[in-house]
Amino acid sequence: MLGSRRGWCALGLSLGLVVSGCRVAERPLEPEANLETTQQLTFQSLNLQQVDKNGQVLWKLQVQQAVADPRTRRVQVQKLVGDIYDQGKPRYRVETAQATVLEQGETLDIQGTIIANDLQDKTRITTQSLLWRPQQQELILKGNLEFQHPKIQGKAQEATIRLRDNHLALRKKVQVTHQKPALNITGEALDWEWQKGQIQALQPVQIIHPPQQLVVKAGRGQMDLQNQVLRLTQGVDAVNQRGQLRAQEVEWRIPAQEVTAVGNVFYRQNDPPLTVTGSRADGNLATRQIRVQRASTQFVP
Repeated sequence: MLGSRRGWCALGLSLGLVVSGCRVAERPLEPEANLETTQQLTFQSLNLQQVDKNGQVLWKLQVQQAVADPRTRRVQVQKLVGDIYDQGKPRYRVETAQATVLEQGETLDIQGTIIANDLQDKTRITTQSLLWRPQQQELILKGNLEFQHPKIQGKAQEATIRLRDNHLALRKKVQVTHQKPALNITGEALDWEWQKGQIQALQPVQIIHPPQQLVVKAGRGQMDLQNQVLRLTQGVDAVNQRGQLRAQEVEWRIPAQEVTAVGNVFYRQNDPPLTVTGSRADGNLATRQIRVQRASTQFVP
């Protein structure tokens, strides 16, 4: 993106720059040999865009003011507004009051307090770092990430959006809130496929279901949000005020509050006091009617 002084003011090199109000920052006179490597360039009302080898637009940016450093290929910008294109159509609208922009080939890197709006599914994202890789159709976000979608909201430290298969990978200190069913999900690695309505937990996860005051922990899990079914594995522990259910695997059908638990099943209820262990359990958490196979039952006086 950044070439020589002549390249910037003569509409650029690889970017196809459109520049208006071009002004070179005033500096003390220096030896001619150092001009190309030391002098910063200042622009007013700068337009940037990148196209691929077929002439298809990959991204466009408009900035009110820019200071470019030819040595580092970085541009310090004020009041940036732009579009990220996916397969020739605008997909994300990007805005920031102040940022650093770096272009390497077709890749776009923006560092700053950034707002990105998905123009298709109305998701709004705020983050500190945005990297657009058009060949991979990937948007990589880092730093104090927050997103808002009509059905789901969340926070994380890192995220990768794969546009080719509508996949959002959230990483590090992930917190997700889903409206229907009402679920608060926390973990270190959650993957959301928004077209399929599925969330997958690749690492230990905690799920809170506020209507039942139920807290569930598991090693891994898959949540079918459209059908409101959770499938949890690798050690499941579900606790609320009424009791506790532990097993190796649990399928939880939320609307009916029905559960199927398999493997080292432990069920405890508080009123009346009762503890049951077995190999498999089927039942209803709301009514506390649980059937346990190969059961061993203990009544607590």
